[in-house]
Amino acid sequence: MKKSIIALFLPLMLALSLPAHAETTQIMIRAKAVDAKFIGTSVGGVRVVVEDAETGEMLDEGWINGDTGNTDTLIKNPIKRGQTLTDDNTAGFVAEVDIEAPRLLRFKLIGPYGYRQSLQEATVTSWVVPGKDLLGDGITLSMPGFIVDAWTQVLEGGKVEFYTKASLLCGCPITKDGLWKPDNYEAKAILMQDEEKVGEIPLAFTGPMGMFSGKTKIDKSGHYKAIIYLVDQTTGNVGVDRTMFEVNLEP
Repeated sequence: MKKSIIALFLPLMLALSLPAHAETTQIMIRAKAVDAKFIGTSVGGVRVVVEDAETGEMLDEGWINGDTGNTDTLIKNPIKRGQTLTDDNTAGFVAEVDIEAPRLLRFKLIGPYGYRQSLQEATVTSWVVPGKDLLGDGITLSMPGFIVDAWTQVLEGGKVEFYTKASLLCGCPITKDGLWKPDNYEAKAILMQDEEKVGEIPLAFTGPMGMFSGKTKIDKSGHYKAIIYLVDQTTGNVGVDRTMFEVNLEP
């Protein structure tokens, strides 16, 4: 009787005594701009870091690259529950992790890398089970913001012009008759000298694509900084860039 019991449980005991084997598990990771499309190659890509949320051990890293996705699916048509939003060309990164047991992982995204002044960071944690791939749309993180690329032009007599070329974080264009209309956004230049605000200049859309501009006159020589921003108070998207310039009024 004892021998039969031992024979019955021996395989289980041996299995429990053997070390667990890691399984390679794939996770698709994507970044989507708030109120817009997926973020990918056209704006320099997004860096991905995958790590254990409890220990900080890095398990994989890479870059999200690819297209911004289908405009009709993402923007023009209502999205239905359970609907697939991506295809084989949509920007994403397939992380591969070797894990022996379910682990709580942290997915950290930083981008878009083509516009360092507009870098955003998004992080989420999720459990991953060995051998249970998460592909398709995968884990999608929303990233708020605008890409704002600003500069100034100093003219004679203290006249200064402010310019910015702006877009959604995916690079989606702001146009008068397009899907992202400039009338929905507020654009201004905050004028600073010695870290004190000395003025605020509204910027008007001058088109045809993403261009905003404004001008002012400065009556004091010196070094100045312009903080130029674009805000959508409906979606929470905000973008900022800073530029330095000097005004010399001496004859």
